[in-house]
Amino acid sequence: MSIPANSSNGVSAPLSDADHRKRTQEEMKLELSKPDAIMEPSTESVVDRYLEAGGAPFNTMNLLMSSYKGLAAMTNMMSSNLGPVYGPGINSAISEAVSRKIIESFDPQVADSKYNETEQLPEYIEAMIPHQVWRKTIYRLSERHPGSTMLSAALQHIADQGYQAEMMSLSSAPLHTHIFYSLLAECLENMSPANEENIHQKLGELITAVCRREQTYLVARYIFHGVQQKLGAKAAGIRRIDDELETYMLDNYKCPQLAINIQLLLSGLVVGGGNSAVDAAASIIQEEYAATGDVASLYNEYHGAVVSGKLAPPVNILRNGCVLHPIIEQVFGHLWDMTVQKLRPELANIYIWLIAYAALCSNEPIDEATKDTATRY
Repeated sequence: MSIPANSSNGVSAPLSDADHRKRTQEEMKLELSKPDAIMEPSTESVVDRYLEAGGAPFNTMNLLMSSYKGLAAMTNMMSSNLGPVYGPGINSAISEAVSRKIIESFDPQVADSKYNETEQLPEYIEAMIPHQVWRKTIYRLSERHPGSTMLSAALQHIADQGYQAEMMSLSSAPLHTHIFYSLLAECLENMSPANEENIHQKLGELITAVCRREQTYLVARYIFHGVQQKLGAKAAGIRRIDDELETYMLDNYKCPQLAINIQLLLSGLVVGGGNSAVDAAASIIQEEYAATGDVASLYNEYHGAVVSGKLAPPVNILRNGCVLHPIIEQVFGHLWDMTVQKLRPELANIYIWLIAYAALCSNEPIDEATKDTATRY
């Protein structure tokens, strides 16, 4: 039993060739009827499709002429007429006005749809990149639409053209992984010749790129951690950078828990995971004070590992400035601060043992000579 083409089952019959050609003509006529359609880069292909579908050449001319508004020509004429009146600043004012209009009318869904069809950036993007004012427009668009595929590709293309330096302050750049890696590599290359006199200036560029978001901070710390593991003792420079990043995050963003949690994760540990040394270090960082109970927990973990020969927690936990500094303050703070009470000798010995362990030990297995020395105290 045959089913009629337009039966109630909702399945419509395929368009005939004539109907398809007619529909294409109507769609192309709508494109050619848009204001200033003749100025669009795609107009030539639209006209070709219209003619291939059987459209009359006269109609294309009529549609293009009737849709022409001359907005670009009027803008140029207005700019040239206002120049003598307002001086050279008129060009930047007009550019800013056009930029605002672009940002207001930009539709990321339409842009992404067209980009996904060809996976090529529009010609107008290529024309904008050499000019700083239009690159800034693309940056502002990416800030407003961070999920746009086309804008992400545009940012990558801008970075490939050598404009990484001006992208450092762009808050949306780190959201695009490929761009962030380029920025990170550029910062590290700039830091390679740094010395003690200018290292903080060079670090400023890296901090701008890395510490703007928690995600990029985590990625950078993970990369640096991997490099340190691979290079071992040769990774002193990366370790210095890693420490500076952590210090900046702690001092400027007041996120001690973020910094210690990331450091612990990189060490394979988790706060609240049942490791008393980890929980004690997290408590000291959060409170900014080395309570006796927390210090005792640290001592039991590290000293107990030395005595028993078991693997101690990573020494980096103890070496963290936010952990070690409060411990030092409790032991020696009375020497420069009258409000700090001097510790009892038995407690001071525990604190000093931890300070010595942090200063002298590494994450390598403890040999018998070191074990014998450590267990005497």
